[in-house]
Amino acid sequence: MFDVLVNLLVGLSFGFPVVPWLFGMRWGRRGVWLSTGSAVVILLCLFPILFGFGCGDCGQGAIALFVLVPIWITAALLTVASAAFAHFKFAR
Repeated sequence: MFDVLVNLLVGLSFGFPVVPWLFGMRWGRRGVWLSTGSAVVILLCLFPILFGFGCGDCGQGAIALFVLVPIWITAALLTVASAAFAHFKFAR
């Protein structure tokens, strides 16, 4: 169960930089920044909570956090950088 949760969280983290482009095609600049804000909030706020519920009191959680937190921060920074590029692409 724990390995499935970690793989899911890593996989979803690398999918977040695509979100501004998807919403930008539909709603332009406004969609880019709304989707970026929601993606970064989900990434930085809800993933650790989900991780806490999935792991509970297992000892693997402390070790996995050293791997997952840098991935989450990198994904958040890539999402913001992707949104900046999408902002100029969908300028109306």
